[in-house]
Amino acid sequence: MSPHEEHGTAQGMGDMERGTTQRVAARQRTWAQAWSALCVLLALWSVAWGVGWATGSTDAWAYGLVGLILLGCALWARRSAVRNAPPRHL
Repeated sequence: MSPHEEHGTAQGMGDMERGTTQRVAARQRTWAQAWSALCVLLALWSVAWGVGWATGSTDAWAYGLVGLILLGCALWARRSAVRNAPPRHL
């Protein structure tokens, strides 16, 4: 865009092409958000079953333990997704 063009005629960024750093960063950000959401859901599940175990529900401890194991796996995957993300240059 030259300085003589009007600002109203500028177009957006357009489609992100394959292999661009912008597309890779967007993919990494999406994975990190997905793993974070899964971690929150599994943490809530584990807490809910932990409360059920404390109140005496049958087999609640098994569901709470499975939830904690899955939460550990999801946290590990999220940490890996964040660690393997491309560096941010501002």
